[in-house]
Amino acid sequence: MRRVLLLSLALLGFVPVARAQGYDFQPVTDYVNTFVGKSGQYPLKGASLIVIQNRKAIYRHSFGSYARVSPTVPIASASKWLSALVLQRLVEEGRMSWDDTVADYFGSDYPNPDATKGAITLGQLFSHTSGMSAISDDCLDYPNRNMALEDCAKAILGTPLAAAPGTLFAYGENSMQVAGAMAERATGETWAQLVESELTQPLGLTKTDFGVDKRGRPFSNPIVAGGARSNQHDYAIVVQMVLQRGMYGGKPYLSPASIAEMQRDRSHGLPIDPDADPYPEAYGYGYGEWVNMVDCDGVTTRVSSTGVFGSSPWVDYDNGIAAVFLAYQQAAPTELRGELRQLWDEVADVIGAPVGCSNPVKRTGERVAAHR
Repeated sequence: MRRVLLLSLALLGFVPVARAQGYDFQPVTDYVNTFVGKSGQYPLKGASLIVIQNRKAIYRHSFGSYARVSPTVPIASASKWLSALVLQRLVEEGRMSWDDTVADYFGSDYPNPDATKGAITLGQLFSHTSGMSAISDDCLDYPNRNMALEDCAKAILGTPLAAAPGTLFAYGENSMQVAGAMAERATGETWAQLVESELTQPLGLTKTDFGVDKRGRPFSNPIVAGGARSNQHDYAIVVQMVLQRGMYGGKPYLSPASIAEMQRDRSHGLPIDPDADPYPEAYGYGYGEWVNMVDCDGVTTRVSSTGVFGSSPWVDYDNGIAAVFLAYQQAAPTELRGELRQLWDEVADVIGAPVGCSNPVKRTGERVAAHR
C-alpha cells in the first residue's frame, strides 16, 4: 500500500519525502499529537498532514486511526476553494465573468424579484459580500440534495437580504449555491459535470466529488460551499498548483493573473456578521479562500480554506510551501481553528521565517449584528 502511494505521488509530480532538506519536523509531529488521537484534547481520532516544497513532499505523516489509510472524507468549507477554481476556470475561458449579475442569468425568473438582488455579482456571491443571509436555507438540508440546484437557488433568492450587497461580510452557504446555479445556466452543464471538466479531469483528481446518492449518482443539488469529499493526495495536487501560480505538471491550469485575482481581498473593512465569521482574525477573504497574510504592498502571501470538520489546506508563499491537513470529525469544535492556525505557524517555523515584510494584520471591519 505504501509503495503504491509513493509511486502515485511520484507520477503526479511529488517526490517522496525529502530527507536532505535539513528540516526537523518533530515539533510539528509533537504538536499535532496534542490534539489528534487518543491523547488529543479533541475528538479527532485520525488525521494526516503533507507539506510540499519545490514539488517535493518534505513532510508526510499520518496520525491516530489514519496511520495506514488515506481516507476520502467530507471536507466541509474546504470545498469553497475547489468551487472557486471551477468558476475561475469558466471566467478565464470567457464563459462567465466575476462581474456577471444575478439578473444576467435569472432576470425576473425568481420569487419576489427586485433590482437589489438582481445587481448582486458573481464575485460578491463568492466572497460572502452579496448581502445574503449566512443562515443556510432549508433547500441546503441533506434531504433536498436531489432537488434541482436551480430550484434551490430560486428559493434562496426568494428570501430577504441580510444587508445591501457589498455592505456586509457574512460567511455562509447561500450565496455560493446561487453562484453554482448561475454556472449551470451559463454553460448548460450540471455542477457535477463542471467539477469534472474544470477541476478533477484537468488535475487528475480521482477521489474528489460533491457527493452521490445511494445509487452512486451525483447529487443534483450539491452543496457548492461545503459538500465536497476529497483525500490528502487529491487536495495536495490542488494546493501545489496554487503554489505554482496555476501551473501543474508543466502545463497551465490557470494563469498567474487568475490565481492572483482569486487571492485579492474582497472583504477588508466591511462590517462583519458575528454569527457567521469563523475566522475573524483573518486578514480578509478572496474568492473561495481566506486571505491570512499580505506583504507590505498588500500582496497576498498566505491563503487557506479550513473546514469545520477539521481539514485545512493552505499555501504559504513566503516559505514556498503548500500543505494539507486532512481530518474528519463531525463534532469537531470551533475552537479547533486555533490549533489549525497555529499548525500553519509551526510548519513555517520549521522551514524558517523568511526575511521580508509579511503582515498578519487582523481585519478591521466593525462587528455588527446581522440584519435579519
